[in-house]
Amino acid sequence: MKAWVCKRFSDPFELELTDIPVPEPREGEVRVRVSAAGLAFGETLILEGGYQKTPQLPYIPCSEMSGIVDAVGPDVAKLRVGDRVAAFSVSLSGGGLAEYCVLPQQFVHQIADEIDLADAAAILMNNWTAYNALFRRANIAAGETLVVFGASGGVGSAALAVGQTLGARTIAVGSDPAAAEFIGAAEFIDYRDGDVYEKVRQLTGGRGADVYFDPVGGEMFDQAMRAIAPAGRILVVGFTSGKPADVRTNLVLVKMISIIGVEGRLAIEETGQQGWNDLHTLVSLINEGKIRLQPTVRYKFLDAPKALNDLRSRRTKGKLIVKIAA
Repeated sequence: MKAWVCKRFSDPFELELTDIPVPEPREGEVRVRVSAAGLAFGETLILEGGYQKTPQLPYIPCSEMSGIVDAVGPDVAKLRVGDRVAAFSVSLSGGGLAEYCVLPQQFVHQIADEIDLADAAAILMNNWTAYNALFRRANIAAGETLVVFGASGGVGSAALAVGQTLGARTIAVGSDPAAAEFIGAAEFIDYRDGDVYEKVRQLTGGRGADVYFDPVGGEMFDQAMRAIAPAGRILVVGFTSGKPADVRTNLVLVKMISIIGVEGRLAIEETGQQGWNDLHTLVSLINEGKIRLQPTVRYKFLDAPKALNDLRSRRTKGKLIVKIAA
């Protein structure tokens, strides 16, 4: 089979299109004939050697994918050959940028027939991060105001959709007002036009937002600290700005602010059955059509390195996927 393979971590990253044997599933594993792979910003950091965890080399990128189950190992009960599935490699083993991938059965989930198989590569990782952050970590309530930074990106657009499903009022913050309709944002703030702080306060009658979803960090985090409601929560999801924020603890104290770290994999690995139960709930919500699917931008398999570079340079909007099967 053909696969994009990283043989060493470097900046700029290097990928090689390679012919390797088709993997065989072992006990408790399934093999997926991959239809599409979902890209995430963290994947570029992995390839550059800048992620908080380091997978084994050689490494096939992308922990998120969709496809058809084409083989099952012993002791696989809930999945059958021919099932349409989406998968999220919680263990950071990657494997999505290949024609076939073998995963533990618990990482693989059946999807509804109504969901396009290629688009299904975009339904798990970002939606899980957003759902865990908003539902479990921030305990957001219907009617609260949620501000999403980086709203036109993959995880940002997922947070908008999940927040709307949970009943929050959502305000998107980004740099492309034309993307507002594309990502389903009823209220949009262009951060280039001035202080986000002032605009959030205007939209909330001076009170500030209850919850911030922040995959950007740096200056945007500072804006959140200034325009947050009493007992508000800031969800720290990433640092696409390249600059982690400095926390002013005096503001944390006087406003009773909660600053909450979000790491999707740890939310499954370190919370026992709770994380798995929440993930299964999310899959059910998606299959039932209760969470709006993210808009996707599709690339061809041979253009996978370009797709990752476009993602790294933030030249895109929505969720990027790489089509693998025709």
